Amino acid sequence: MKVLLILMSLGCLAHCARILAVLPIPSKSHSILHYSIFRLLAQRGHEIVVFSAYPPPYSIANLTHTDLPTSISELTNTWTFDQFQEMVDETHFYGLSVKTLFEMSTLSCEDVLKKENIKELLESDQQFDLIFLEITLGQESLSVFSHKFKAPIINIQGFVSWSLVDWIAGNSLSISHIPEVASFPFTNRMSFKERLQNFASTVLTFLYYHFEHLPNQQRLVEQYYKDPSMPHVSEMVKEISITLINSQKSLEYPRPYTPNMIPIGGAHMSTHMTPLPKDIKTFVDNAKQGLIFFSLGTFVPEHNMPSKYIQAFVNAFKRLPQKVLWKTGIENIPGLPENVKLTKWVPQPTVLGHPNCVLFLTHGGLFSQHETFYAGVPVVGIPFFTEQRFNMKFYESLGVGIKLELNDVTDEAVYKAITTILNNPSYKENAKRVSSIVRDQPMSPADTAVYW
Repeated sequence: MKVLLILMSLGCLAHCARILAVLPIPSKSHSILHYSIFRLLAQRGHEIVVFSAYPPPYSIANLTHTDLPTSISELTNTWTFDQFQEMVDETHFYGLSVKTLFEMSTLSCEDVLKKENIKELLESDQQFDLIFLEITLGQESLSVFSHKFKAPIINIQGFVSWSLVDWIAGNSLSISHIPEVASFPFTNRMSFKERLQNFASTVLTFLYYHFEHLPNQQRLVEQYYKDPSMPHVSEMVKEISITLINSQKSLEYPRPYTPNMIPIGGAHMSTHMTPLPKDIKTFVDNAKQGLIFFSLGTFVPEHNMPSKYIQAFVNAFKRLPQKVLWKTGIENIPGLPENVKLTKWVPQPTVLGHPNCVLFLTHGGLFSQHETFYAGVPVVGIPFFTEQRFNMKFYESLGVGIKLELNDVTDEAVYKAITTILNNPSYKENAKRVSSIVRDQPMSPADTAVYW
């Protein structure tokens, strides 16, 4: 009887929360990060209600998902490469990069707030203890959920920190030595001219944010959530409890952090590697002279890429003794050599972690960067967006990679970049050194996120 009473008394020590997540950004990589955190929360008994563009990639008990398509996700699914290239050319310049991000975010937020199921949610008497949002990706209007349910906000910053994240968190703006990630691809060792450019880009960010973007976000709140008691969105964003940032202190330029900024870079990676499909495993295992993994992520419309680029990759790969695993949505490529295998999907961390993998040909995305650093594999990068150019600059500063601009892609340029990496052992040595730093953590990034 005493044992029973003790066990019953322990039950009151456990508190399970009801969590709401509204995450409309149409990014597969971001969704993997989200679900990596939600899975661990669900395992601890918390109930999670998710509205997002992607369902969970695996079964998660205690989690309910509602599809949340937006016009942005529909747009990216129908992009031609010319349309994509036009946006890439625009975002190559700082002001248009930030402008494009905020415009797309405003469109997504409006799509969310005018949906019937969201209106019903905001009019319901449901209760939530915590709200997950991506406020600092230009989604300030979604703070209506925090006001409605009187619940604190956990902000997920899917990219590294930048000036607006610092400002909202109450952090200092160290413009003299911290490059603006959405700006020019500088390092922390900027010349006087580069510091002036960094300062100017930061000022432009805040001007556009306060005089254009925030008024647009406030308009959405007033149009779709008619509650006069709700504070202005500029005040709501200051109520963020913590921001989970997709970065690691040990693998970024030295910078200050406030206690409410929690780096969780690499949280999307599981400690248990997903097994390779049988045919892929055979191909990778037989790459005795080394394996090159080629992936441009999920955002680049490769199926519409001009044939001159595709042929340049094919011609370069023909000259290599290594095998090449090419993740692409293209089903058939003429003249594909025997050492190249196409696949629509593959568990990227598993491939990069294979002992035969000697090089990663990448677009330089942040999620791929975490996986690359963990695996200790050097890279050749072809960046498309400002953030990816920033990442490639960081690769180069660490001595683990080489950058190629898309317009410079020829079979000779691709071949030269690959062979430069493979014939210079310093790239591999530096990559292994970085990997040892990444792995040396007292707690996994996902567990860190759940702890906070």
